[in-house]
Amino acid sequence: MQFESGILVLVFLILALFIGALTRHALKNTQIPYTVALLVIGICIGLAQRGEVFDGEMQMVGDTLTLVADIDPHLFLFLFLPTLIFESAFAMEVHLFRRMFTQIAILAVPGLMLAIWLTAELLHLGVPEHWQWSWAMCLMFGALISATDPVAVVALLKEVSSRKRLETLIEGESLLNDGTAIVFFSLFYVWVLASSGGEGAMMASPWQAVGQFAGVVLVGLAIGLVLGGLCIMWIDRVFNDPMIEITLTIAAAYSAFFISESFHVSGVVAVVTLALVLASVGRTRISPEVAGFLHHFWEMMAHIANTCIFLLVGILVAIRVPLDDLQAWQTLGILYVGIMLIRAISITVFTPLLSRIGVGITFEKASVLCWGGLRGAVSLALALTVAASEAIPKEVSDRMLFLCAGIVVLTILINGGTMGMLLKFLRLDSLPPAKQATVDKANQQVANTLQTMLPNMMDSPFLKGADWQQVKAQVKLGAMAQSDAATPIDKDDLNTAFLRRLLETERKHYWTQFEQGTLGKRATNLLVEAVELALDGEPCIGQRDTLFATWQVPGWLERLRGSAWLERALLRLYFERLVVGYDVARGFIQAQEALESHIDTLSPNTQIAAQVRQQVEDNIAQTIARINDLQETFPDIVQALQSQAATRLLLNRERAVINEQLKLAVLDKPEASRLLESVEKRMAALQKVSIFRQTEAAQLDQQIPWLRGVTHTTREQISSCQERGIYDAGQTLIRQGKPLNKLGVIYRGSVREVGASQAVVRGPGEALGVTALLTGTSTLDYLAETPCEVMWFPLDKLKSLMQDDPALMRILCQQLAQG
Repeated sequence: MQFESGILVLVFLILALFIGALTRHALKNTQIPYTVALLVIGICIGLAQRGEVFDGEMQMVGDTLTLVADIDPHLFLFLFLPTLIFESAFAMEVHLFRRMFTQIAILAVPGLMLAIWLTAELLHLGVPEHWQWSWAMCLMFGALISATDPVAVVALLKEVSSRKRLETLIEGESLLNDGTAIVFFSLFYVWVLASSGGEGAMMASPWQAVGQFAGVVLVGLAIGLVLGGLCIMWIDRVFNDPMIEITLTIAAAYSAFFISESFHVSGVVAVVTLALVLASVGRTRISPEVAGFLHHFWEMMAHIANTCIFLLVGILVAIRVPLDDLQAWQTLGILYVGIMLIRAISITVFTPLLSRIGVGITFEKASVLCWGGLRGAVSLALALTVAASEAIPKEVSDRMLFLCAGIVVLTILINGGTMGMLLKFLRLDSLPPAKQATVDKANQQVANTLQTMLPNMMDSPFLKGADWQQVKAQVKLGAMAQSDAATPIDKDDLNTAFLRRLLETERKHYWTQFEQGTLGKRATNLLVEAVELALDGEPCIGQRDTLFATWQVPGWLERLRGSAWLERALLRLYFERLVVGYDVARGFIQAQEALESHIDTLSPNTQIAAQVRQQVEDNIAQTIARINDLQETFPDIVQALQSQAATRLLLNRERAVINEQLKLAVLDKPEASRLLESVEKRMAALQKVSIFRQTEAAQLDQQIPWLRGVTHTTREQISSCQERGIYDAGQTLIRQGKPLNKLGVIYRGSVREVGASQAVVRGPGEALGVTALLTGTSTLDYLAETPCEVMWFPLDKLKSLMQDDPALMRILCQQLAQG
């Protein structure tokens, strides 16, 4: 019975998922990497197909395996690569990637270039002469085989230890060197075609090659940035709709790769850039309720992709690769050993530089990098591209496919299979001792909590008959309370681990506030960035100067003052700064108060606990003082912010109660959906409320009491020409002797007049620079005593109105006399 290819593809997918689930279940509580096991299973299945095991009754399975073994290499790349790249980049800690970017870039570009050249030299000297591999072919193969795919290594690191920096370095290098390898492969592939007389193929000069490489990377970067920006703008307009938000990320990831490859630029760089944009700037644009679901969805996508890829690689290798060429097997052995040595050389050459930049690198981590240079899907897809080319002799392409497939299998089986032993030998299979000590402290707290529960449980009439010795043994209360104190730990290391743990707790608290709707998007970004800045360097709980800088407008923007058409934009920026500053301060205080409850639990000694507690108290006091200044000067802004926060809290609670009632079946799903839709509409509307517009309008009579005597027409004309400005404490409003073409009136806050005589502090409703009506210059310096808001009125307009309204003339003359 014959089946269409679409049905056979579906059969393969079903079989792959069943095999993946069985394999994962069988590997529970073992150290065997999942991908290594899948590869072995794939090879076994492929060998069975090669031995015609699936003929007859299982013809459908045989036809399926034959079909997938002939997969188009471009389909292989376009189908699986965007998913794997996006998930890896999206799951990375962006602040660590930024900090380690120079190290990653060195390994992924000059490190890869060195590996390509050394591999080409090895091939040029090592392959049998009758193979007739040209220098161009050696370079092309060096490019395709140098792309690393350490999925098994990273998965193992995540399982056995929490070493984020090493994971980021390995995974970041893999992401970037995939793109670099594909670019160089394309350049050398054209060279091979040109050498073979391929139609339309021309060999580029070295300078052209450099230009092409830069163009391919930069255009790919631009495509990723543009698509990331568009995706964020769209998601920002969606409120809590997982179907739309997740669908957009899928479409954006595949679009970035497809568009880039269509323009012959780096699709890998485009997808990495897109993922990093969404993981950093876009993290607060994605609805909090969707964020966790989105990460789990992409983890599932990557799991399915890896399951299919490693089964497919095993099947493809076993079916397509010629196995009867003894010289090819000898060359494969030499090449495997040579590639491992080349990997070690390329890392060793750059180790002096890598150890001095970024987060540095130790011998142990360099060893993991060397041994963890596995090859995978990208190398095989590029080798399949060569095998599919009619311009390259079939004998050459078959040998390249054999060598590539052999290296992929050997690195995954040998390197991936023994990585656990290497990590154990290098003592990287567990947490660093100082970090483990903080975990032990937390574990002790858990044990204490359980111990306090035991007396009440033992008195319960429903539990009195329990064998409590057996219960304690099964729960492992005794083991939970023990910690490994055999290894001496440096006091400074303990203190650093303690501070880092507190900072990570603080960062998590900000994300919790954001998810609960009590912290805005921009404030969350600023607070998280401040914590990550403290984590990147020497960890410190105090001195968060970067946070307090958010209350101030950058100095270069102050030079825009005086341009009437920019004043309103500058005013809006000040309002936004104040709003974000207040949100930052409130979220910061809540996080600091939460930290206080963890100090005694996690601190390694009383001295560091006292220091940290004092720093937390100073942080709170400093922030409260800032909030009080803001409340005194801008009470309406604070009131609007507090009202908005209170509304957000109540709406979040309303939604939580509805969901609880749905779980308890008090409400049916259709009823709960209608109620939830109503709540979320109000939450979405609340996000669009502008504090600037809420507080912008005010009655002129309230702002300037001494103008109440002028006519209604005059007040309207004065109101229509007013400009407003907000100033930070200590900022200069007007300098003595400078030309002045406007009169100021304090709306909120206080301003200090500084001149020849004693300084005078003026408050709301009082005028500034009145003498400019006569002289056109300022006779005093005016400094903001507190954060303040001032209204400015053009002097030429006032002079014109004074001629039409005697009351305004009289009032301003009185102001001159008082000034």
